[in-house]
Amino acid sequence: MISNKQHTVARKVQISGIALHSGKVVRMEIHPAAANTGIVFKRTDLPGVPSILAHVSNIQSTDLNTTIASGDAKVATIEHLMAAFAGLGIDNAIVKIDGPEVPVMDGSAAPFIERIVVAGITAQNAQRKYFVVREAFELQVGDKWIKVEPADTASFEMHIDFKSQVIGRQSFVFNFGRDSFLKVAGCRTFCHVNDVNAMRRAGLALGGSLDNAVVVSDDGVLNPEGLRFDDEFVRHKLLDCIGDLSLLGGPMIAKISAHKSGHGLHAAFMRAVWARRDEVLAVVEDLGVRQKDRRLAVAAGAIA
Repeated sequence: MISNKQHTVARKVQISGIALHSGKVVRMEIHPAAANTGIVFKRTDLPGVPSILAHVSNIQSTDLNTTIASGDAKVATIEHLMAAFAGLGIDNAIVKIDGPEVPVMDGSAAPFIERIVVAGITAQNAQRKYFVVREAFELQVGDKWIKVEPADTASFEMHIDFKSQVIGRQSFVFNFGRDSFLKVAGCRTFCHVNDVNAMRRAGLALGGSLDNAVVVSDDGVLNPEGLRFDDEFVRHKLLDCIGDLSLLGGPMIAKISAHKSGHGLHAAFMRAVWARRDEVLAVVEDLGVRQKDRRLAVAAGAIA
């Protein structure tokens, strides 16, 4: 059942690990935050400990990951951590991090979830704000597209189509809920072995390994343990989509469909929705009583 209350972590969560693209060890702490704070990253390694609100307005780049920035401060590869927050229903948290990239862990959201669940999740004395889609909206770029349609619950229909015979075409239908989310949370990021050298020449994937990504060749999966699900690839794309779309600033109630989507398309879609938010979205605090005449308001980049 969806809760109408906002939530935060019950106590500090400590995490450290290798950053996927920089290859550096990063230390991160997730702290409780007051209601209506949102998810805020703080770069503890920079003068003044600058803050970055995890919001579509702060997306800086989407080159193989989602990076947010404010001024000279940025944090990259936030999508799996953001998916963990969204899947667990955490609305507010302060993420203190001593580097420019979130640790990759095993390439999924599961390690973040495990640590957060141990620390605990607590309800707050404030109503959660949902983004209810009031009219269908679609963005298409070439043969890639993503769309939302009005619905009473949150659901996803994901489709991927890769040239690799090992990955190929996969589809996955998902009704959003905490229990169902845990079945996709452990699905890992992936790439073709031929792409690894190109990424490293570009200064990316320096921390990548078979411990934190599924790597495929033309003949099969190179990871000794194989796949966690036969359709792990499309499930991971769903995980990325959940994490990216949470940058709207709250849960979206809609049927969400996507074909060959990725971080760039997700960001473009959110910007397009945000530009037409008065037409497409309505803010609702109680899903049992639709307040269809209430409009989306924004103050200082956060949900008002």
